[in-house]
Amino acid sequence: MTIKAPPAEHDAWNPGLESELPREYWPLSTMFRRENVSTSVAKALELSDFCGLPVHELVAFRADRLIVHELLIRVTAGLAVPDGINYEDLGNNFRAIASTILNKYIAPHCEELAQVFEQVRRAASAMIVQELAKALSPGPIPAVEADEASRGRRSFNFGKSKKRPRLSVETTEERERRIVAQWREKSETADSRLDESCFHALSRIATAVISRRGRLFGDKELLTELAVTLVCNDYGSEVIGDAIEPYFQEAVAREGYRPLPAQRRPVVMNVKGASASGKSTMRPLQRSLVKKLNLPWEEFALISPDIWRKFLLDYGSLGNAYKYAGTMTGHELEIIDEKLDRRMATRAARGEMSHLLIDRFRFDSFVPVAEGKESIRLLTRFGDLVYMFFMITPPEMTVERAWTRGLKVGRYKAVDDLLAHNVEAYTGMPELFFTWALSVGKRVHYEFLDNSVAEGCPPRTVAFGCNGEMSILDIKSMLDIDRFRKINIRAQKPEEVYVDDNLAPECNVEFLKRCARLIPIINFADYATGRVYARLQHGKWAWRDEQRFADACHDPDAKAGLQAIAANDYDATAGARGEPANLAVAKAHTLGAWGEAMSAE
Repeated sequence: MTIKAPPAEHDAWNPGLESELPREYWPLSTMFRRENVSTSVAKALELSDFCGLPVHELVAFRADRLIVHELLIRVTAGLAVPDGINYEDLGNNFRAIASTILNKYIAPHCEELAQVFEQVRRAASAMIVQELAKALSPGPIPAVEADEASRGRRSFNFGKSKKRPRLSVETTEERERRIVAQWREKSETADSRLDESCFHALSRIATAVISRRGRLFGDKELLTELAVTLVCNDYGSEVIGDAIEPYFQEAVAREGYRPLPAQRRPVVMNVKGASASGKSTMRPLQRSLVKKLNLPWEEFALISPDIWRKFLLDYGSLGNAYKYAGTMTGHELEIIDEKLDRRMATRAARGEMSHLLIDRFRFDSFVPVAEGKESIRLLTRFGDLVYMFFMITPPEMTVERAWTRGLKVGRYKAVDDLLAHNVEAYTGMPELFFTWALSVGKRVHYEFLDNSVAEGCPPRTVAFGCNGEMSILDIKSMLDIDRFRKINIRAQKPEEVYVDDNLAPECNVEFLKRCARLIPIINFADYATGRVYARLQHGKWAWRDEQRFADACHDPDAKAGLQAIAANDYDATAGARGEPANLAVAKAHTLGAWGEAMSAE
């Protein structure tokens, strides 16, 4: 594959692409290629206009494409893939394994797999036709209700109240809402996956149509087509996965691939951050941490969905549309990623969960949940020991790095898209952090990393901790989590990124204040030496080195942060309520650089 070089007039802040895929390039998207789906762009747009669902949810994948989906999630979840020393090695090795399994072991069975898929289609169609026939049959259902008006006194009947039964008729709209509610309930209580998928599809399509048009309009054939498409893309994919399982296992045995062993106490390492914040570059540091934990690196599932893209699409075939390669695979990547989640949940239920290393930007992973409540959307929930790493990379640097990445691997991103991802990441990062830091029943280590360093240098550790005790080394970077969500996403050059009037230190202490309120113990320490100069317990100063505390306050960000989190009422003469912690022991659990002068102290 040859990656086309961009014109000379393009650069990081003018990359030559838009955030949305131009309509003329839609047929090149993996969601609309004829070899992948049986639904044309025009048909998908027509269906979307009718029911209101997004076009990418309404395309019908062919059996061959669902085979690819199920293969990718099986290699990701079940096999040890060597990652090598270079950034590209993991993707290259992964795609080599997947190609071998597909071409040598699965492709010879494609005809029988297509028949299996057709059986699913017929079964789903028969059930959905039957349900729609009952739902759309004419004739409302009568019901007898007490006439509310008859409860009043009637002057012409000697003041006596009489209840007169009134024949009430269920309106068509009420009947449709009742039927949709029944479908939804049946999807949750169904005895089989086929029934569950069919009722869920009917509920989803009917809800969308009613929301769009006010009624369950449309002929039975159209509604059947829509629902069957959802079932085949969902349950049909699972059936395909079950069908390829013997061929997958045969490939593993014959090719000598290493299945990932089940772990009684899985370790999960999850790195979160904005797009191009440097998540993938943390892998060598995570590998070193795994070695410190005396765990075999090859027993970790390396979950990095971006490596699927070049298996889904030949970047070199795109011509002038080459910069949109990432966009053209985006929706399908999300669909496969959701199937991976389901596969992982199944493995966990069977006691087959391996160690996990997760590197992915998932929009739903930044959706707020109640503080301290685990999200059912995150694979992190399967870990017994959890390491969470949060990347704090200046948004303007992600723009530069995304451009460099595009030149290197052919995946570009529009500037406004990148900046919007930063806003989303920094808005949701606190919620995600508290979800795991306050988790009960798990040992959770966490670390915030400033990745504004030069290429090849380790990131700077900003803060770290384990469950209810946190140590902060760089208050300014903690304030940046609030600052970076206030950026101008329409910026066209670096100096336009920060235009908000509320970027002063005192305007960006909300996350730090929440930490002080929710984390029982917080140590404040010098970045270079790791020496603690203050300790906060349950929102009050338990110990302070007054001289070094005053020195820290010479920095305006540190001063604003320290003044915001607690009243300045520490009485040194009253005796220490909490001795300073020795942070040297905790260094073994961190990835970033800090405390380099610790030995000199």
